[in-house]
Amino acid sequence: MNDRENIQQYFRNLLEIIENQRPGYIALLKEGLLDDEIQNSITTHPIPEGLMAIYSCVKGYDLEIPKNFDFPTYLLPGYDLIQIDKVDRVINLLHSVHKDPDCWGWQPDMIPFLYGSGGDYYCVRTLSDDRSVVWTPKDDVLYIICQNIKDFILIVTECYKKEMLIFWMKIDIWNVIMI
Repeated sequence: MNDRENIQQYFRNLLEIIENQRPGYIALLKEGLLDDEIQNSITTHPIPEGLMAIYSCVKGYDLEIPKNFDFPTYLLPGYDLIQIDKVDRVINLLHSVHKDPDCWGWQPDMIPFLYGSGGDYYCVRTLSDDRSVVWTPKDDVLYIICQNIKDFILIVTECYKKEMLIFWMKIDIWNVIMI
């Protein structure tokens, strides 16, 4: 298996764990897309293989749908997977709001893929030598979470397996994976 196929398998495993805890979760995120559909959805940046792998599994959560489900919609506590066809709009919004990237952690090379209700994002860097996953809290500096999306998925999966995310939700800690 190549790296992308591994990431897809790791992400499918994560989705199955969440599905077992919250039946209906995968259907909520809708069926994944073909490569050309993903490429056409995010036109502002080249798309790292890790995000291609994720969005080939599921389309993501439509942030505009009212949250009237019987279970949480998050991938991480407080963070939903952004629907693929909304990513460019989020990037453009961040560009317009933060014209000076030095005053905030978000940088123009990033692709947000998880949205926090407080305006925070988990993003993937798109630099040729940096594909790290970063957390950009609103009006703060960025935090490097993992060196790549594969490691991020594996860590989140382990947290779900050990029910650490459920524990964190119960004690109201939202900053989940600060490594």
